[in-house]
Amino acid sequence: MADYRKTVKRLVLGILGAVLGLLGLGLMSAGAVLLGLFGTDGQAEIPIGPVTSQAGRAVVVTDFEISSDAPLPVDEQWFDLRLEVQGQDPLFVGVASKADALEYLQGVPYELVTGIDSSADTFNQTTIPGDRVPEAPASQPFWSDQSSGRDVTVAWPVSDSDTTLVVMNEDASRVVDGDVSVLATVSWAGSAAIGMVIAGLVLLVLAIVVLVFAFRAGERDSQYLPSA
Repeated sequence: MADYRKTVKRLVLGILGAVLGLLGLGLMSAGAVLLGLFGTDGQAEIPIGPVTSQAGRAVVVTDFEISSDAPLPVDEQWFDLRLEVQGQDPLFVGVASKADALEYLQGVPYELVTGIDSSADTFNQTTIPGDRVPEAPASQPFWSDQSSGRDVTVAWPVSDSDTTLVVMNEDASRVVDGDVSVLATVSWAGSAAIGMVIAGLVLLVLAIVVLVFAFRAGERDSQYLPSA
């Protein structure tokens, strides 16, 4: 009976150590994935690509769809979503409803970009002719968010499908050229990832300790076996 109990003890310890080891490896792997996607600051960058207009005074992006392999939370309250636009010349970047943006640009030559998807390389671009020079974009009151410079970010309300991105030169001159990226910030991702890695390491250490106990218990039992 004693030998049976010792065998069961070694078996239980072995299974417990294996389970702890697998859990530790799983947590460490998940934490490493989160760190790779969001970093310690909880920010993931998804490049979209260039937006250009060789003859127009603006680029208007509508029907903008954001998709990624990154496991972004479904609830928008869990993360902050912004668009980053970079250019060689000082740019104006504004976010507004489609109706307000198109009314402001009525009679102005611009490029209308539709069907853009962060996971695809194709989109539709239409040249809208015109000869009117618009008023300074920064002075317009209808923007929900706006920024000017060579490297700017604006808030993007992903839940509102009517939202439009407008990229112009600061002085509303012709020839607009910029690169757009999506910045998704999940405030808890960095700390959660580090916590998962630490917890995984702790479980791995515990697993090793338990397996060592199981191994030594087996050695002790073999020492007391009667010799033939």
